[in-house]
Amino acid sequence: MNLRPALLADCPTLSAIDAQGNPSSWTVQQFESAVQHHPDSVWLSQTDHQITGFIVWQTVFDESELHLIAVAPEYRRQGIASALLQHWQNAVQQQDATRLLLEVRASNETAQQLYRKHGFQTCGRRKNYYALPDGGSEDAVLMEKSC
Repeated sequence: MNLRPALLADCPTLSAIDAQGNPSSWTVQQFESAVQHHPDSVWLSQTDHQITGFIVWQTVFDESELHLIAVAPEYRRQGIASALLQHWQNAVQQQDATRLLLEVRASNETAQQLYRKHGFQTCGRRKNYYALPDGGSEDAVLMEKSC
């Protein structure tokens, strides 16, 4: 597995991976905008030239917020998400970030466990933050980590 910055040509694949596990997945155009405007903040993982996952973040001053992270279903539980998270942390520390932030669906316990394994702690909750396909809503759990 290797990590590299995403290119515009990768955006359809990134969108397809995101749609496999994210009810509010990004469009190809949203990925293209991120790659064009923040090329250092959109990275992907590859195995045998196959895109297996990605991470998107934004850093403002000394804080960096995770926007998206996803791994293709057939590549999950192989350490790819951990490698992407570690890359994010290393990259933003070089930019003098002191705090990492993220939000995750309250029902996504697997992701919350991964984030806790990487030192993130729950710091809040946004009620009814995510819209559900049935018209309902779901809370977002806020997590943070000091660099």
